[in-house]
Amino acid sequence: MGEDSVINMLQKIYGEFSPMEKKAANYILRYPDMVVEYTVKDLAKASDVSEATVVRMCKHAGYKGYWAFRTMLARDMGTVKKEEKGSVDDDDVIREFFQVYAEMIQTLGSKISIEAMKESAKILDTCRQVYIIAAGDTGTVAKHLSFRLGRAGIRAIYNELADYYLNTINLADQEDALIAISKSGITKTVLQGVELAQKKGLQVIAITEYENSALGELADYVLLCKGDFGRFDYYKNYSNLSATAVVEALIGLLESRTKIIEKEMDTIELMLSEAKL
Repeated sequence: MGEDSVINMLQKIYGEFSPMEKKAANYILRYPDMVVEYTVKDLAKASDVSEATVVRMCKHAGYKGYWAFRTMLARDMGTVKKEEKGSVDDDDVIREFFQVYAEMIQTLGSKISIEAMKESAKILDTCRQVYIIAAGDTGTVAKHLSFRLGRAGIRAIYNELADYYLNTINLADQEDALIAISKSGITKTVLQGVELAQKKGLQVIAITEYENSALGELADYVLLCKGDFGRFDYYKNYSNLSATAVVEALIGLLESRTKIIEKEMDTIELMLSEAKL
């Protein structure tokens, strides 16, 4: 690892940590490839310290918080893996890519709650309209979900600006529903939207990687979107493939349950076909 790696930084300032911070640091130094999979709650439990201690240790090490710390640690671990592999053939990279993602989708399908998926489809099938909120790179998943719901005959509202979606949720009522997307489950603006939606009486569906996250605990139903790469990979885990797979499964279930008004959908298809050769 380079001189600026997380591990080297922890070792360099180890003597400055408090006794409790050292407990957290010791665990990280011993099991770095495991820690990149942990939430702050997981690491606190594993190292027998409080969550606040973990966050303080990360800030002491120069990071804004635990998630910034974990991201950089994951980057370092990914770099080590690449160095261990050395040069690889492009053909092998392509084949491995499809194999890894195919296995990830299969694992995802075996882990996801079928009951939560069914109940989520029921909510979307009967609500007046759906509000979708997300932030950062999951915004692309939210846009895709909004489009797919609309094509399935369900009114969906999405805007990437927090000010906008908080305002629209504030005008919602109990006949509406909310889908919140956050892989970490702790995105502040998403949590604010969920809390507001609950005050308005909306049922909340969460798409997240962590069921015990703040988002997972707030939601009525949780659809897990965490693929299994064996251990956290800085590059692969920022793919939205797993979240998109959950979206497609949900839409597929909806379409099998709901008779889409063919006349309306035919109109859309004809309009879109005019832009194609």
